[in-house]
Amino acid sequence: MNARNTFRTTLFAIAAMTLASSCSDPEEDLDISFLDVDTETNAIDRWIVQNYTDPYNIAVSYKWVPFELATDKVLVPVKEEKVIPVMTLVKQTWIEPYVQEAGGDFMKINAPKQFVLVGSPQYNNDGTMVLGEAESGRKVTLFVINDFVNTDVPAVKQMLHTIHHEFAHILHQSKLYPRNFKQITPSGYTATWYNTVNEDAWNLGFITPYARASSDEDFVEMISTMLVEGHDGYEAILSKASANGKALLRQKEAIVVAYFKETWNIDFYQLQQTTGKAIVAATK
Repeated sequence: MNARNTFRTTLFAIAAMTLASSCSDPEEDLDISFLDVDTETNAIDRWIVQNYTDPYNIAVSYKWVPFELATDKVLVPVKEEKVIPVMTLVKQTWIEPYVQEAGGDFMKINAPKQFVLVGSPQYNNDGTMVLGEAESGRKVTLFVINDFVNTDVPAVKQMLHTIHHEFAHILHQSKLYPRNFKQITPSGYTATWYNTVNEDAWNLGFITPYARASSDEDFVEMISTMLVEGHDGYEAILSKASANGKALLRQKEAIVVAYFKETWNIDFYQLQQTTGKAIVAATK
């Protein structure tokens, strides 16, 4: 291992220990710094510090660090030329809309403190594919980065859906959503959600098949779908649902909107509009 890789490995080991031992007071996150500019860092590292670490206390790990990932999966490292384009789009379409609607401190306090980038997808034994995952609201891993092209709108939306999904988990794990959300479609949750097609999910009152996995997944799938698809895309989905399915989805939508306003003082529909404009601009 050369000096640069030793530096990075040690750096993220320290970051991991810091995450594990940090207090629960979110205000303390404002003073946490995970990366320091060093004469041995490259242009990508310096870009990450300038755009993520200095303003938002977020570290981005793109070099191969085995302990950051599952050891029983076959994974491919990320191509370095993909790092800045991917993270530029993430900043434009996730961070900046939230900053515009909720302020910079909101992101400093609530954003995950580390992104880990992986070139390939991660496959499960049941045949499903993992596109992203979060750990305790502190680390988000993004897969399939090597296929990124900003003009491939469906693929970009899929990646952004993952990011907004995982961030929504962080929000509700910090401040719980109302319990009555779980009572809207209690009998519809199933461990075999992947056997559900879109149309059946909509008719049952679920915005995606994966929303059937649990009430938590249902809640964050509503958030991520409404933000990434925008008003028109979301309404197009509802137009394909049965009358009963549409009514159930409207109930869930109302709880999501109220949760954002009452818990985070965020106008969800305005956030939806801002996010939609950002996605259009970033994928030209």
